[in-house]
Amino acid sequence: MSESRLLAILTITAVIITACSPVSGGDPNESVAATPGQGQPTQGGGEPTTGDMVHGPVFIDDVQLLILESYPIQVMLNISGELPTPCHIFQADVSEPDEDNEIQVEVYSVVAEGEVCIEVIQPFSENVSIPMAGKPDGVYTVWVNGEKVGEFSYPG
Repeated sequence: MSESRLLAILTITAVIITACSPVSGGDPNESVAATPGQGQPTQGGGEPTTGDMVHGPVFIDDVQLLILESYPIQVMLNISGELPTPCHIFQADVSEPDEDNEIQVEVYSVVAEGEVCIEVIQPFSENVSIPMAGKPDGVYTVWVNGEKVGEFSYPG
């Protein structure tokens, strides 16, 4: 086999192996921290957003209310659906319980104003923690974007 042919085969093999290797990224099961009552959007790591960000839609397919078996009790939402583009960032604001023990969760996306992005929907699955430390005992109702998701008894 000639030297140039062997070099071409090795180059093609290296390109194929590199193209098929997994892309390293963040943990898709990482919880999205939502700070109640602040009204400032948070990104996946909980840092406040900066720059000229505009609200965008979120297309929710499924919401599950999870009660984790721990002490103290932990309450979490698992939300899955699609974002309009890969440039949109999932956001969730969790309100303090009102006088009727209703917890409102606003789910939306943000994107940099004027950002050019590929037009393809981006699937997501996010965990949103509902902080309950210091809350009085009772039955709480959780609403996501105006729709009732479920109820739970605290402390359990």
